[in-house]
Amino acid sequence: MARVVVDAQAARAIGKGAMIVFKKGVVRVEGEIKPGDIVEVYTRGGKFLGKGFANPHSNIMVRIVTKEKDVEINKDLFRKRIRKANEYRKKVLRYTNVYRMVYGEADYLPGLIVDRFNDIASLQISSAGMERFKLDVAEAIMEVEPEIETVFEKNTGRSRRREGLPEIERVLLGKEKYRTIIEEGRAKFIVDMRGQKTGFFLDQRENRLALEKWVRPGDRVLDVFTYTGGFAIHAAIAGAEEVIAIDKSPRAIETAKENAKLNGVEDRIKFIVGSAFEEMEKLQKRGEKFDIVILDPPAFVQHEKDLKAGLRAYFNVNFAGLNLVKDGGILVTCSCSQHVDLQMFKDMIIAAGAKAGKFLKMLEPYRTQAPDHPILMASKDTEYLKCLFLYVENMR
Repeated sequence: MARVVVDAQAARAIGKGAMIVFKKGVVRVEGEIKPGDIVEVYTRGGKFLGKGFANPHSNIMVRIVTKEKDVEINKDLFRKRIRKANEYRKKVLRYTNVYRMVYGEADYLPGLIVDRFNDIASLQISSAGMERFKLDVAEAIMEVEPEIETVFEKNTGRSRRREGLPEIERVLLGKEKYRTIIEEGRAKFIVDMRGQKTGFFLDQRENRLALEKWVRPGDRVLDVFTYTGGFAIHAAIAGAEEVIAIDKSPRAIETAKENAKLNGVEDRIKFIVGSAFEEMEKLQKRGEKFDIVILDPPAFVQHEKDLKAGLRAYFNVNFAGLNLVKDGGILVTCSCSQHVDLQMFKDMIIAAGAKAGKFLKMLEPYRTQAPDHPILMASKDTEYLKCLFLYVENMR
């Protein structure tokens, strides 16, 4: 088995619980490595640190699976890990039938994400090593949760391309089923496996529910980057008189319209297919103002090298959003870029508020992803979602 020798900084991180070895932390490789190979990781002094999946062509050189030298990486190990992750959601967090079942290295299964939607499991793999075991993983999912009848392989996106893996969307195991209806508080949503990510953004669940307590009967609400209408539906259910929801994806908007009808709020939500920036500019030119503006954009920062441009994009969209909030209104602003930490995000919104001539007060404590997307304290990469509820006042 090939060996990867790491520097002192990487060794310390692994010792504290990190499960990823970046290429910059590798001192040398002993032996030949192909994408997906299992390798052992050592310090310069020869101390064993762990073993896992390697990819010499990726910025993430090794994804550590176990720190025990004698533990075999096989289906039995995956079954035990998936069972443990599932029990955490059900027994500790008390989720029932809709939740993130596996969240990568936070569940000691790096490169694997599994979302459960009733009897469908959506599987997403971003590791060449885990790709080799995906059928074993699918079988383990169905063994751990017998109520799951379909495992859908949702293997698309940048992370796959970075690993040199093909993009695949299909039923991997079980019944040919693509759609289901889930419940989230008082709301219901159609989940289509052929949509974005794993079918639905479960990470915002608690933040969508939190929105309802700030909506007053008769409010006008703007939901930008609405996707399938998550925040918009909750706003309407909570009593908003008018909701405008914007997304550039016609397919997502079609599903959002179905969701509005499913919840009986279709008469109070206007859906717009278009660019967020362009549509917000049109609203501003018309002098439109809203009691609540929600900004939930995609990750504007995919890599550290994109940080400056990404922060500028966040600034621009928040500046536009602040100009559409009434004096005494609320801005709900989010970032799912893991490279933008909380302080960067707060600095950005402070700057946008200053330029827009607004005082901003926190209505809610700092919010992050739902607890079924656990944050591993030793791995900052597992903490990515930031969400701020802000009271907006004009500077006088």
